Amino acid sequence: MTTSSSDSHLTHAGRAADVGSRHDRGAERDVRLTVMAALPALSSLQHAALEIYGRLEPDRALVWTVEELGELAQAVRRHEDRTRLEEELGQLTAWMLCLANILDVDLAAAVESAIQEEIERQLAKYGKLKPYSCGSVPR
Repeated sequence: MTTSSSDSHLTHAGRAADVGSRHDRGAERDVRLTVMAALPALSSLQHAALEIYGRLEPDRALVWTVEELGELAQAVRRHEDRTRLEEELGQLTAWMLCLANILDVDLAAAVESAIQEEIERQLAKYGKLKPYSCGSVPR
């Protein structure tokens, strides 16, 4: 049987797509493994935050968390320097750890679930991981 050049091109394209698909599955596996490896550190941070901050009233902690989020939003909108962004992100993260302790939420499990859901959403929509892309980020 003879094949036309278009048949040969389709076969080559199919092989290339299969290789790309294997690469995408490898990237997905790597991301999942990275997330799983990081979760124990997040649990340790949550336990350390409990030792440092204790458990405040939920309303007070929520107000402080929202305040930190507002300060971060302001710093981003004003294009403030990296040091300021790191400070606000750090403070917001610390208050998120506190809230998780106050509300008896396993933050590592919650983050794992959120990331797994996003992986599944991207795979269902694009057939691969497709991170968002936007403009420049202050360095």
